[in-house]
Amino acid sequence: MSHYHLKHTNMPKPTVKISIIYILALLLNLLLGGCSSSETYKYKIGVSQCVGGLWREKANTEMLSAQHLYDTDVKVSIANANNSTPLQRKQIDSLLNAGVDLLIISPNEYNALSPCVERAYRMGVPVILFDRKTSSQHYTAFIGGNNIEAGRAMGQYAVNLCKDSLHIAGRKPSVLEITGRLVMSPDRERYIGFSDVLAKHPDINFHHVETNWSEQQSYNVTKQWLKAGKPLDVVYCQNDNATFGAYKAAREMKKEKQIRFLGTDALPGEGIEAIQQGKLDASYIYPTHGEEVIELAIKILEHKPYKRENILQGYVVTPGNVEDIALNSHALMKQNKYLITIQNKLENYLGLYHAQRTVIFVAIVVAILLLMAVLLAWRSIVAIRRANRRMKEMSKEQTRFYTNASHQLRTPLTLIDGPLRKLSESNSIKESDRQLLDIALRNAHQLATQISDVLHFQQEMHRMQADNVAADKATEISRKAVQDGQRALVLRERGTELATVLVVDDNEDMRHYVRSLLIDQYYVLEAPDGKSGLKLAQESLPDLILTDVMMPVMNGLTFCARIKSDPLTSHIPVILLTARSSENQLAEGLNKGADAYLTKPFNANVLLAQIESLLSNRRKLKLAYGNTTDTDYTHKDSEEEERLSPPDMQFMNALRQSVKKNMGNAQLKMDDLGADMGISRVQLYRKVKALTGLSPVELLRQMRLQKAYNLLLRTDHTVAEVAYEVGFGTPGYFSSCFKKQFGKYPTEIRNHNDTEEDTDNLAQ
Repeated sequence: MSHYHLKHTNMPKPTVKISIIYILALLLNLLLGGCSSSETYKYKIGVSQCVGGLWREKANTEMLSAQHLYDTDVKVSIANANNSTPLQRKQIDSLLNAGVDLLIISPNEYNALSPCVERAYRMGVPVILFDRKTSSQHYTAFIGGNNIEAGRAMGQYAVNLCKDSLHIAGRKPSVLEITGRLVMSPDRERYIGFSDVLAKHPDINFHHVETNWSEQQSYNVTKQWLKAGKPLDVVYCQNDNATFGAYKAAREMKKEKQIRFLGTDALPGEGIEAIQQGKLDASYIYPTHGEEVIELAIKILEHKPYKRENILQGYVVTPGNVEDIALNSHALMKQNKYLITIQNKLENYLGLYHAQRTVIFVAIVVAILLLMAVLLAWRSIVAIRRANRRMKEMSKEQTRFYTNASHQLRTPLTLIDGPLRKLSESNSIKESDRQLLDIALRNAHQLATQISDVLHFQQEMHRMQADNVAADKATEISRKAVQDGQRALVLRERGTELATVLVVDDNEDMRHYVRSLLIDQYYVLEAPDGKSGLKLAQESLPDLILTDVMMPVMNGLTFCARIKSDPLTSHIPVILLTARSSENQLAEGLNKGADAYLTKPFNANVLLAQIESLLSNRRKLKLAYGNTTDTDYTHKDSEEEERLSPPDMQFMNALRQSVKKNMGNAQLKMDDLGADMGISRVQLYRKVKALTGLSPVELLRQMRLQKAYNLLLRTDHTVAEVAYEVGFGTPGYFSSCFKKQFGKYPTEIRNHNDTEEDTDNLAQ
């Protein structure tokens, strides 16, 4: 047996240095993170333990301690299922519903917990299997000991005992393995490892009894075995508690000295002390290493490289190495208890400190922001004053010019008009000459009127230029909004804009194939999953989306529903591509808001035709809105909005109500209109442009002119009154815009209307 001791005593041993690092990291993290809220964490990690016990408690303590080792805020929440599979399912559902960023599961049963793992996979939540596995392969990583190797190590130790230490005459050595339920992966794998070793030694009688890992059942099995008079030399149980039950039964039968007892776990205070006391001949340290579990979780959350399969090293504890191991294990457990105590006290003592530090931090930030605001306000005031002075100077120069021009022109006219009137009043003028004088007087008067009109027109042009500058600025803001959205505009050779198609599929080859079909006719964007596709759709606002249904992180149905429920993207047509072809699956896709549904394998020509059909409908809608010569705008609204989806129709109704409410505000800005609707200026520009083909400034001007057209037809308001009522700053700019849209000046519409009324009155 001595050679076996030497073989295993060179295994790595725990050290107390790790605990010192824990404490220092905890103190540093708590002190540096004092200004952060104790209820706000960057990462929330949920842990579902299948059962309790000292081994699980040790692992839990290590995980709770490790959460403070990182610069980022990490919160670990642990649930214990107490060996109940239904309870563990409910606990996992609760953790997922609470919005954990990562899930650590130690399954109670191999098959029963697979649906929970699958649900987490569909939700895009990473899953780490700890200690035990499930039948599902959709887990992110596994970390735990090698249970098969643990069984083999204890099986070899049992063989060595039978051959080196037991002296039995007249019969074969008898070895009994008391296992847990073999439906659980640790039980099954330890049994496989142990039985494989014993099977290679036909000179040893090997027996196996299945229990539930409890001390009581192991006691019952051992006592019944001994009462029946069956030979028994070595008992191996799959945890130390079960081994204690077997030992108790043998002691009651006065046979504890004749039997060697082997266990698993070798925990401080249980298995290790039992070996020291001679109750157990050996036990296998099955590692917990909760700190390594949390380290793996952080790597996954921060998208750092990690291994999918992580096997923790274990080793056999024997009477030959137990003293060294006990010393280190007890020191480590003591340090862990100290760590938890320090953690709890620091959290309590620093609560007030956190609050005070937060208040100070907020006060400093507010003071800095106020100072910046004062500086910006001062610079703005200086710039405005400088601009106002320049504007006043320019206004004075223009006034002087107009005054001088008026004087220079009107003075000669006065000298012409005066003498002519004097001559016309003379009685000595012939009638034929008087007629010539009247012609000259009329033309002089007409010339004076035209000079007045020219001067007035120059003044109006000056005001129109100011309005145009404001309009150009608004247009530039809209243009900048497109640039801010980083949407690339690709033009055909004939100068028309290419429609943008977003392809969302986790299969890179499929994305490449679809891109090859579309690249000649469309500008193509790509995304590997629904989550990144949603972000790209919100940023680029494509004309059409083509998405697969079965995808990781976020599937196509969820992605489609998110696209259609977002007011910013609800107008975008969505085509679902999938291998699922049943009628129920088709109905499910259409219920999520999809505009079309194609099954794989699909015909390329059918796909292209479907895309062109959907885009054609969008172009017709934009063309209808962009028809600036249509004077029946209300009818056009109702007609075209019948083609809109409910979210888009709701958006246009809200926009129309907001415009009506602010129609008379000549100072209305797009920021104000967006704020009234609860969206940003950039979002407003993108949405309106996508639905109507017009910028918000153009659409607002169009709605104002349509309102003015109706007022000119149905009221007796003057042109100037109508202009101010619909939000134009000057009648001159209003007349110019009106002529550009309808091909007639407002006075023509008013005169025509008055003529019709006079005709009706005469007829009466």
